[in-house]
Amino acid sequence: MDLSTLSVEERAALKAQLDAEEKAERNRIERERETYKQLVDATVKASVTKLQSLSSEMMRIKQEVFNEFGTVIKLKNELFKVKSGRQTDTFTTSDSRMSLTLGNRVNEGWDDTVEAGIDMVKEYIKTMAKDENSANLVDTVMSLLAKDRKGALKANKVLELEKLAIKSKDERFLEGINIIKAAYRPVPTCQFIQVEMKNEQGNTVNLPLSLSAM
Repeated sequence: MDLSTLSVEERAALKAQLDAEEKAERNRIERERETYKQLVDATVKASVTKLQSLSSEMMRIKQEVFNEFGTVIKLKNELFKVKSGRQTDTFTTSDSRMSLTLGNRVNEGWDDTVEAGIDMVKEYIKTMAKDENSANLVDTVMSLLAKDRKGALKANKVLELEKLAIKSKDERFLEGINIIKAAYRPVPTCQFIQVEMKNEQGNTVNLPLSLSAM
């Protein structure tokens, strides 16, 4: 369209038409955005309501399972003379097709006396690097004393250190390990349940018990 050929009235009419179309488009987009917001609100509310029910049911069943196995664990301790205070227990059916593990996840922690034990062990280590064999032992002990990213010792490494201390028969080494062990302060973080089952092919599969695993 050649605008130069239009009269003033025609140009005004064309501008009014374009303005009206632009306004109508803005209104359409605004209505659709409002409809979208309403859809989000409705979908979120409906989904959260369902998930609240699921969460409550999962919590109820979890507590029910722990209560039921409380009796089983107590009987296990009595019948088999095993120590109580374990962080986890695993139970498997007679046909080995189902296995359930439950317990507490634990963050490893230590009180401030652990440093005294570590220093005592390091003092002992300084006296050892005399030949290749003892140097290798020093490297092993130092690696076991290494802390994780959170600055804490690993309890399983302390057990390995204890084996070395017993083998060495050195009183200073043993005393240091005993101090470290006495400083152990595990902190339970949450209860958990894990279930494994054998499928039709005889392969072990985990039962998904979290939304992220489903």
